[in-house]
Amino acid sequence: MPAPDVDVAILGGGCAGLSLAVRLAQSNLSVRVIEPRTEYVDDRAWSFWRTQSDPFDDCVRKEWASWTVQDQRGQTLRTSSHMRYQTVTSGAFYRRACEMIDQSEKSSLSLGVAAHGVARNGREWQIETDAGALTAATIVDTRPPRRIPTYGQFFLGREIKTERPVFDPDTVQLMHFRRARCKGVDFVYILPFAVDQALVEVTSFAPENPGHAVFTEWLDAEINALNPGKTEIIRTEAGALPMEVGFAEPAPEGIIRMGLGGGAARPSTGYAFSRNQIQADRVAATLIDGKFANVDLDGPIARFMDRVFLQVLAAKPERGPALFDTLFRNVPRDRLERFLSGSTRTADRVSVMASLPPLPFLQAAAFPK
Repeated sequence: MPAPDVDVAILGGGCAGLSLAVRLAQSNLSVRVIEPRTEYVDDRAWSFWRTQSDPFDDCVRKEWASWTVQDQRGQTLRTSSHMRYQTVTSGAFYRRACEMIDQSEKSSLSLGVAAHGVARNGREWQIETDAGALTAATIVDTRPPRRIPTYGQFFLGREIKTERPVFDPDTVQLMHFRRARCKGVDFVYILPFAVDQALVEVTSFAPENPGHAVFTEWLDAEINALNPGKTEIIRTEAGALPMEVGFAEPAPEGIIRMGLGGGAARPSTGYAFSRNQIQADRVAATLIDGKFANVDLDGPIARFMDRVFLQVLAAKPERGPALFDTLFRNVPRDRLERFLSGSTRTADRVSVMASLPPLPFLQAAAFPK
């Protein structure tokens, strides 16, 4: 039997697929990334607390050492002497990934090509695409999941340039809570790049998307309340991230699932960029060693804590602002940020559990839904 066309076929060239491809580009494996988009545009930003280095360190647009959370009790300011909240723009990320793939003799990126079906053919896989059939020894599927989560993070944001200096460029407005417009926990998020430029985003943790009309009216009101003078819209972004324990979409036997469908988004926060990098490191290392990758990022303790927290949020969304404010007020510096980023340190987990009111969480733990 002839050798397959490539060692690894990556279905989907988004954050997860390109993150893996960049790592494999430096190996001896032949790789093909199949992506239906015809071109990449700067249409989003990924933000996170930096906990480890990755190939996209030089794509960071800005970093901050302080962030705020605000509810009816007032505002909480947190700072860190060494942890940084960073944002990576998709435009810089895509350019960096494409450059590294182009520099590899054994890696390629097929834009404008969609994969329609896969089938096992002996010891290899056959993939039907718009450009014809392709065979591969291994398939990594990073395409978005088809199923809808029972709870999610929904958002609409605009990066704007303002006439007046209305932003504090040194502090991220992480979660400033607002009256709930639907069935969830609603807040405003502002990433300030300068005194007159920022990403202003309205976000809802909810069982369903409030809808474009609700978000647009809300976002307009938040921007107007800044009294910014004339504004220029630089770009708009919108999205939905799963916040559900066990959301990973099952893959056919022998196919590796990565990205949102592989459980990359942290269930209790929706953070995915750093976890995509961890997954990519793990999958790349095992593929280079000729093994099959385990992409599960969360152990039983993390899954239990996320499930209980999300059950409380879903059952009593009106408690959400106070719960988040309590965490940011009471958990020691850096421990909460590490926990939200996926830390498995015992001290971080204990600090988070000790800061929350016990009754609603004991009830959720005792009566899972």
